[in-house]
Amino acid sequence: MVELDHVGFSYRGRGGITVAVVDVSLRVARGATVAFVGPSGCGKSTLLRLVAGLLRATAGVVTVDGRRVEAPLKNVGMAFQNPVLLPWRTVLGNVLLPFEILDAHRDGDAADRHAQADRAQELLRTVGLGGLAGKHPRELSGGMRQRVSLCRALVHEPELLLLDEPFAALDAFTREEMWELHQTLRQTREFTGVLVTHDLREAVFLTDTIYVMATNPGRIAHVHQVGLGFPRRLADCESAPATALIHAMREQIRQAH
Repeated sequence: MVELDHVGFSYRGRGGITVAVVDVSLRVARGATVAFVGPSGCGKSTLLRLVAGLLRATAGVVTVDGRRVEAPLKNVGMAFQNPVLLPWRTVLGNVLLPFEILDAHRDGDAADRHAQADRAQELLRTVGLGGLAGKHPRELSGGMRQRVSLCRALVHEPELLLLDEPFAALDAFTREEMWELHQTLRQTREFTGVLVTHDLREAVFLTDTIYVMATNPGRIAHVHQVGLGFPRRLADCESAPATALIHAMREQIRQAH
């Protein structure tokens, strides 16, 4: 689904050329979910934006679904640490936003809009927000707003879901609830996922493969296959294999600066 072939990205700033990432090669199979972890400034979010087409690689080739990425992708869902919901729109209105953007490039009729609203309502029910479609973001908790953000990212059934620390601002209990929700959605929505996170337990719980990155310049230093069954329980993160993996990655990140 996703392939990076010797990908690099650099940019010119006041101090000259900065190399953000260099020589990154990897493949993400359709339906898999992978994570990028590592110290701040190692290029994790840069790689996510290269995959999404929000940045264009200055070296190598990024391919998604067999096509070279040279512009922002359409069939992609994205969620960030800040849900960035439009405060003047209802929950349902926020979730429907991707359809409005896509419909701007084609003619949509009333039947299409009705089907889109039905799909949005179904997704809201799936994440436990079925009775809150008419609420506004200010009336929701942080965890609820992040659930809305996930619904908005998935409502148009994208083949690719990109997550940039989407649960980092939540309290520990709510964060774990969101992990379990993500797993439920993955079982029912059939997407390929790329996750950026600083939380190693989160990476172990949610993904199949974890890429540990190093800095100066940003690059992949280690690759780990998680090796746990699916679906997972939170207790699996406390198992001996998971604990050993987390300790190993923590030490690798310490040495990656």
